[in-house]
Amino acid sequence: MIKKALFSLFLLLLVLVSLLETFDTHSSKQLDIALQRSLTTFAVARGLNGLVSVVQGTEVNISPAGMGATFTPGQILDPINDMVERFSWVMLLSSVSISVQEVMLHLGKTDLFKISFTVVTLFLLLQLWIPKAREQFPLNITLKTVLLLVLLRFSVPLLVMLNEGVYDLVLAPQYEHSYEEVVKTSDEVSAMVQEVQNRERKLDEERSFIERFNVTKQYETFKQELRESVEAFIKRFNAAMESIISLITVFIVNAVLIPLGALWFFIYGFAYLMRQDLQVYVDGADAL
Repeated sequence: MIKKALFSLFLLLLVLVSLLETFDTHSSKQLDIALQRSLTTFAVARGLNGLVSVVQGTEVNISPAGMGATFTPGQILDPINDMVERFSWVMLLSSVSISVQEVMLHLGKTDLFKISFTVVTLFLLLQLWIPKAREQFPLNITLKTVLLLVLLRFSVPLLVMLNEGVYDLVLAPQYEHSYEEVVKTSDEVSAMVQEVQNRERKLDEERSFIERFNVTKQYETFKQELRESVEAFIKRFNAAMESIISLITVFIVNAVLIPLGALWFFIYGFAYLMRQDLQVYVDGADAL
């Protein structure tokens, strides 16, 4: 009897928490913060990707004495561009994962779902305390229905709380340091790209009609400057590569591994309980 009373109080507590807005408001706020963090980092990643693409597309064309030549040093940035693109995809995946959690949270806090959860749970309490009510509908099915509704109602908020705890205790310092480093890299590379574009524009403006027939010296000078700029890009990206990998790790853990692990745990636990005869535990509680 004591166990049944405690179980009943637990069910009433679940109904109360389900009806409160505080629980949902906190979870929604944390998801908004996580989504904003993910989208901000995604914007930085896309910005880096665009800067690398600009450098890769930079080329020097020359036509001395009617003969053409093209120099494109930016092609050696292909490995870096691939890494930045993967960084962008991870950030996009992270944003999508958080958005899916927001949708599931919204579904769980709708009035229709709350009413359904409350009604089914109260019906279960009625069956627990009035044995004749079990004759109208199998207790085992009611128990499993309530279990399913509990999973749908509380799995996402619990996941949000878990993610929040892991991020605050473990990942936050790593994210903040790495994000600042990547933003710094983006600003520096942007300045480098602007400088290269200014050089290219100046070269075109200074060429006179006569010089167009003998621009070899100008071509060689700009080619050397462009090569040095690309080498500077590579050095700066190599210095920031550890920070990029750290950000990838943070978001994979926070937005992919933990949600997938929690989803597996919930599904596995739910499937296990669905295979059990839950009424046996209730009958055992009645005997105590």
